[in-house]
Amino acid sequence: MRKGRRVAILAVRFGNGHWQAAQALKTALEEADPTIVVDVRNYLTFVGHLFELLTRVIYHDLMIRFPGIYRVFFSFTNNLHSGSFLQRLINSCGSRNFLRYLKKTAPCLIISTFPIPSAVTAELKRKGLISCPLVTVITDYTLHRQWIQPGTDLYIVATREMAEELERYGVSPQSLAVLGIPVAPGLKGRTGKGIGRLLPALPAECYDFPLVLVINGATNFRGELPALCRMLADFPISLVAVVLAVGRPSLRVRLRRMVGKGRNPVFIMGYSRELPSFLELATCVISKAGGMTVSEALVKELPLIIYRPLPCQEEKNRDYLVSSGAALTAEDLVELEECLREVLLRPHLCSRMRAAARRLRRPDAAREAARLLLAYRK
Repeated sequence: MRKGRRVAILAVRFGNGHWQAAQALKTALEEADPTIVVDVRNYLTFVGHLFELLTRVIYHDLMIRFPGIYRVFFSFTNNLHSGSFLQRLINSCGSRNFLRYLKKTAPCLIISTFPIPSAVTAELKRKGLISCPLVTVITDYTLHRQWIQPGTDLYIVATREMAEELERYGVSPQSLAVLGIPVAPGLKGRTGKGIGRLLPALPAECYDFPLVLVINGATNFRGELPALCRMLADFPISLVAVVLAVGRPSLRVRLRRMVGKGRNPVFIMGYSRELPSFLELATCVISKAGGMTVSEALVKELPLIIYRPLPCQEEKNRDYLVSSGAALTAEDLVELEECLREVLLRPHLCSRMRAAARRLRRPDAAREAARLLLAYRK
């Protein structure tokens, strides 16, 4: 019997890591089987505007502005009873429009990189409304129980520790695959681009300076991005800094003016397709602790300095990376300066962190997942 040719991947656009994981899987699946059709959908298009706004407020604004309240919400949803009103509400979120989409497109496999579509799809399966396999790809280094849904055929996780935790919650070992967080398949290779080509405005005498790569997020390090850029511009050790993913053009202009007279060159950029090249040349990465961002740094075996991670998921990701020896952590600029000084001045520390990253890295996660996923098609 010929297997189906259409695969649906469900993600959300905020947070970006869930979406990037979905795109990495799409690329790997299409490489593995050029005949299949992979449709990556923002699941929030299936819900009403009010619920979409509420979801964004909970997962973005609440996390940034009221972290204490978010911690309570995180803990509460981590312990929801399956029959509770809120869990039933989550399980039905957008289900009518989503079911209409499934009937129209008839995918042979559903892949989810976010808890809400995992919950909704699993509920539709339990009700007998759909029968195609569901694979959930967990995009953090820690587990939240909203990811765990009866009716899920396969969980792809980042670490053996997560698989063991899922087993303790009753998930069969046969439904687990420890493959890592899917990063873009092309990240494994080398681009070969030199610093002069990437940064034409950089003076030649700076080419051999250590490159500090800052990967910003939607929260601008919880408002600390300007102070961070100023610190890098005035850092007493010579370096070149590249700050990526500064979303607002007005903020980029303001930051460029601010760092223009510093002792070190600091380049302020938006989202760049040259991320693989910058990772290739970097000495270290300063970032939050989003699962996708740190996975990309690990693939390139880069020392990580985790700065002001968001509450709950990112803090747990940070704890895992620090305990593994791949990262240092800083909660304020004084600590960040000290961490950066340690990485730049202590080669043995840098070597140990690179070795730890080498142990954790999963550069082929997307391709390995694709090979496994193709076998799950109905």
